[in-house]
Amino acid sequence: MVVETTRKPLNTDLDTTPPAPGDLELVRGFVSLHDHVEGTRNSVPPSLETVEWWLREHGLLTVDRTPEEADLRWAAGILEALRSRVHENMGRSPDPGSIDTLDRAARETELSVDFGAKALRSEAAGVRGAVGRILAVAFLAELDGSWSRFKECSSPTCRAVFWDRSKNRSGRWCTMKDCGNRAKVRAYRERERATA
Repeated sequence: MVVETTRKPLNTDLDTTPPAPGDLELVRGFVSLHDHVEGTRNSVPPSLETVEWWLREHGLLTVDRTPEEADLRWAAGILEALRSRVHENMGRSPDPGSIDTLDRAARETELSVDFGAKALRSEAAGVRGAVGRILAVAFLAELDGSWSRFKECSSPTCRAVFWDRSKNRSGRWCTMKDCGNRAKVRAYRERERATA
């Protein structure tokens, strides 16, 4: 089957979170990927359709072939394992299962060292090659310490991951304009109700 377009799935918003620097934006965008519960602001893990759309939209998959559903399910599992690593930046304990998943994924994407380019490269094709590129950036970010700046938005209805630019790494919201303002309004209303 040939895919002619990369139309955005219905329950997916455009990501308005400020970008992470350089190649880290690819990782941030992938781990931020989510759908919405129809008619609400509540975020849920992305559908396989959304995962495929995002990979195509970011030039990681060509439009000439439809990926296997099993490969997209695998990619969604890698996304959740990377999110687990983000949660560690927020104080959660490391999840051995997620670490095992990422280690296995590195082998399955055929990551190899390129000393000339000082980079990791995925030798796999299709979805696995696309995810391999993301894993390579994530691994190098863990090595240089930049991974620790990834945080998940504190809003309980948001799954966005953001790059914490604050000096003391105390950022809490993917965007102050959206999630931060909603949280402030919610807190204000709760204080008003408590004093009434």
